[in-house]
Amino acid sequence: MPLNTSLTDSIASQAERLAADFQLHPVTAAEIEFYLIGSDGCATLTTFWEEVRAACVTQNIALAKIEKEKGREQHEVALSPVTEPEKTARDIQSLKAIISQKSAIHGMTADFSAKPFSDQPGSGLHIHIHLTDLNGNNVFYKYDNNISDALKYSIGGLLAQMLDSMAVFAPNAESYARFTSGSNAPLTVSWGGNNRTTAIRLPDSAHDNKRIEHRVAGVDADPEKVIAVILKAIHYGLQNRIEPGPQIYGDASLPMYKLPKLHNFHSATSEWK
Repeated sequence: MPLNTSLTDSIASQAERLAADFQLHPVTAAEIEFYLIGSDGCATLTTFWEEVRAACVTQNIALAKIEKEKGREQHEVALSPVTEPEKTARDIQSLKAIISQKSAIHGMTADFSAKPFSDQPGSGLHIHIHLTDLNGNNVFYKYDNNISDALKYSIGGLLAQMLDSMAVFAPNAESYARFTSGSNAPLTVSWGGNNRTTAIRLPDSAHDNKRIEHRVAGVDADPEKVIAVILKAIHYGLQNRIEPGPQIYGDASLPMYKLPKLHNFHSATSEWK
C-alpha cells in the first residue's frame, strides 16, 4: 500500500491516530549535521558555541550534545528527546536559524545542504523515536532475536513506506547526491542494530529502552514533513502487522543483500528508475 503523500497530514494528526488506535505516544529527538564553513580558522569558535547554547536556553531548546563530524568543518548538534514531536520539528528549524545567525557574527557560514562538497560526507537529519504506553513506558524492546511487536511492526512499516517517502526525505534532485558510497548516508532499504550502514538503526541502549534512529532524510528536508511521514509509516506498520524481514549485520549497501536502493533517482529527468 503506497503512502498517499497528497493528504495534508501533520505531526499532530499522525500522533492522534497512534493514540486513538493503539494508545501509544511518540517520543522524538533529532541529530542535525551541517558544515560550518570557516570554523577551522575561527579563533572565536568556542565563544560561538557558547552563544548557540545560550540562545537555545532562551528559546527552551534542550541540546543533548554538540560534536565534530567526519567531514572537514562538518558538525553535528543533537536535540534531547521530548514528548511533543511537533516541538522537535520546531526546534530543528529554530536551531538552524540560531546557528546561521551566530555563525555570521563570527565570520563563518552555516551550510545546511545535503551534500555541499563532492569529496566530503553528506549531512543528514536523523530522527530518533520510540513509543510509550499510557503509563509512559517504552514499548520498544529488543534482546537478541526477542523483539517487541511494537518495535518489530514499526520497523516493518518504516521499511515498507520508505521509497514512497523519498520525496520528503530528499526534497530535490541535489538531495540525492548524498546517497553515495562513503558518504555516511544509508544506501538501501534496510535495518539493523548498531549498524550505521542501515537506513533504520537501533542504537546501543538498554534492552528495554530501545529507540529507532531513522537515518534517511537529508538536513535540507522539512522536519515537519519528515516526522509526519515517519509517524504515518509506523502507524501503517502497526495496523498491518508488517514484518521487517531480517536485520542486516554487515554493510547494507553490498549487492549480496539484494536490497532496494534509496538513490535510484535520475536527477536529469526527475523520474524513478
